[in-house]
Amino acid sequence: MAATSGSGRLPRFAALLARVLLPAALILAVLLVQFVDPQFRARIRDNAFDQLQSLAPAAYRDELPVRVIAIDDDSLASLGQWPWPRTVLAEMIDRLHALGARVIVLDVVLAEPDRTSPEQLAAHWPARRDLSALLARLPTHDSVLAESMARARVALGFPLEASATDAPLPPVKARFLSFGGDIGASLPVHGGGVASLPALSDAAMGSGAISLAPGSDGVLRAMPLLHRVRDTIYPGLGLEALRLFGAIENVAVEVAPQDATKRGQVPGIQGIGLGADVFLPTAPDGRVWLNFRPLAPERYIPARDLLAGTVAAPLVKDHIVFVGATAKGLGDTVFSPLGELIPGIEGHVQLVEQLLTGAYLLRPAWENDLVAGVLVGMGLLLGYLLARFRPAWSVLLFVLTVAGLFALSAWLFVARQLLFDPLYPALALGILFVVMVVPRYVRTEREQRWIRDAFSRYVSPNRVKYLQENPGHLELGGIYRECSFVTTDLEGFTALMEAHEPALLADLLNDYLDNMIRIAFRHDGTLDRIVGDAVAVMFSAPLVQADHAVRALACAREMDAFARECSRRQQARGIPFGRTRIGVNTGTVLIGNFGGKAMLDYRALGDAINTAARLESINGQIGTHVCVSDSTVAQCPGFVGRPVGRLVLKGKTQAVLVHEPLTAEEAKSPRVTAYLAAYALMDSEAPTAGEAFCVLAENYPDDPLIVYHARRLAGGASGSLVVMKGK
Repeated sequence: MAATSGSGRLPRFAALLARVLLPAALILAVLLVQFVDPQFRARIRDNAFDQLQSLAPAAYRDELPVRVIAIDDDSLASLGQWPWPRTVLAEMIDRLHALGARVIVLDVVLAEPDRTSPEQLAAHWPARRDLSALLARLPTHDSVLAESMARARVALGFPLEASATDAPLPPVKARFLSFGGDIGASLPVHGGGVASLPALSDAAMGSGAISLAPGSDGVLRAMPLLHRVRDTIYPGLGLEALRLFGAIENVAVEVAPQDATKRGQVPGIQGIGLGADVFLPTAPDGRVWLNFRPLAPERYIPARDLLAGTVAAPLVKDHIVFVGATAKGLGDTVFSPLGELIPGIEGHVQLVEQLLTGAYLLRPAWENDLVAGVLVGMGLLLGYLLARFRPAWSVLLFVLTVAGLFALSAWLFVARQLLFDPLYPALALGILFVVMVVPRYVRTEREQRWIRDAFSRYVSPNRVKYLQENPGHLELGGIYRECSFVTTDLEGFTALMEAHEPALLADLLNDYLDNMIRIAFRHDGTLDRIVGDAVAVMFSAPLVQADHAVRALACAREMDAFARECSRRQQARGIPFGRTRIGVNTGTVLIGNFGGKAMLDYRALGDAINTAARLESINGQIGTHVCVSDSTVAQCPGFVGRPVGRLVLKGKTQAVLVHEPLTAEEAKSPRVTAYLAAYALMDSEAPTAGEAFCVLAENYPDDPLIVYHARRLAGGASGSLVVMKGK
């Protein structure tokens, strides 16, 4: 049994390609998403990181030298609404300095003059010169704050703005030293920032960006240590606080240039050095992921307690002390991966804690390589196991691999502070598993069903029904009967096979043959044989059909219509799919079961089927698609067509009158009317026949039959009798 039947089975090589192509395409698509990292991929990763942090949050460590002076609701109730006079902030700084705070970090914006300052009040009483003179002798609140800041080690924060502005930027207090490349090339660019008053900015020892960058879901997961504002590099507020804490002036930034991939590095920022002993690795864009702990009230001291003098010195001595708003509606708030709503200042606090201990999180640089290796390896192993072992081994491999990914992710997070997302590769492996395993089951079921149905798929349905009703006819021997035959052949298919992939042609040929055979079955024809791309169909066997010639002609016409449309579609795709040649003939043949006891072959033997094959072949010589013998036309009342000629076929001595079937519209066209007139002249061997066909050829150069006769007559031939030289 040939594997090119309507069951759609592919040759072994084509089947192998079909099994490999879809999994390979899936792996490539998954890896493309992994490397390009679109938004939906980042969301899957963020969800995985949140789950890891929820399962194993960091622990609070009270011994770390970090505190927060909170401008909370109770402090506002005691001291009045915000903003407080700058003298209050100055007093807070003085008290913290006196208590021994090493660094004071102001997470507040001081971009405008204090409205409660004496000079601001004097502007409201222009007629009271005595009052204006008195107020003029008082120091401004901003100058008082600047003096307090100058006495202490203060870092002043400023927010970033995405859009470009012309507003002046605060001075950069840190000095950046680049090692390896351009620092700013790997950082997102901000258009500007809101600087504090120049006097305050100058008095501060440090200046850092305070803007947070939560995800689209409002969850804060990572903090950048460096920011690029226009063409200037600024530290984040946490990094600036740590720099002042260590009394460090220079910040060393290690950068891998764009060609670092040649050396196995990821281009971008590699890390930040503070002094000789501290190196802080970062992501290529300067970020680090926070290893969140639950919000710890122990870190926070109400501002009113500090101003009341009730804060013990050990709580802030040698500490980095943040001053910022935590009151509801006053400060910014974000969600942590633990699901807590936290004040924005908490992000800076936890960042500094983790920079001090080195316990912050990073993504491994080899994550993409690992995902690629797992996917490719899994694809190869699944293919091997599915081909040679029971499916249970493939299921076990899948389960162990997915479990290993999650175990690896948990171990990296807990033991190495590395964030590896197991969700995306596990999801990809699940899809790969389904893509590879399900077709295996479907293919197995299809093959088993094909084996069960093979006989009926190779024998025409009417033949199967006949044998079911007449089992006694399943025996050797035959009878003579008049039958009609339709033979087809696909022109140029051998050359097409040499120019295109076998898998493509196998699918194309199977689809073509399937449709041709379905057409034959619709007209109750019996499939005589399939030879490559050629099909032979017989009518009136095994069941007698009084209208077998009419059925054969109708079948040929429908096959021709399908074949033309199929050729047009494939040529539009760039595949030079040739025309289908069809021959139709009617005659007496010997039909029956031939072969032996081992195998039966229901066939028709005789000259009639050979003539049908010859008629199919001569289409290639005269340019037609369908040739019908006069013996068939004689049994088809109302036949519409035109005579081709009286042809003496190769190996024959008697001429056969051959016709080309036409549609009713074609038969009424001026072209066919003129052809019939010229043919009558040629058939009567009139001397003007050659001239008539010559004129026709000039008027209708796209009609191959007209051109054929014009050339034949121009070459000295005469009459409608044509001796065919080839088959």
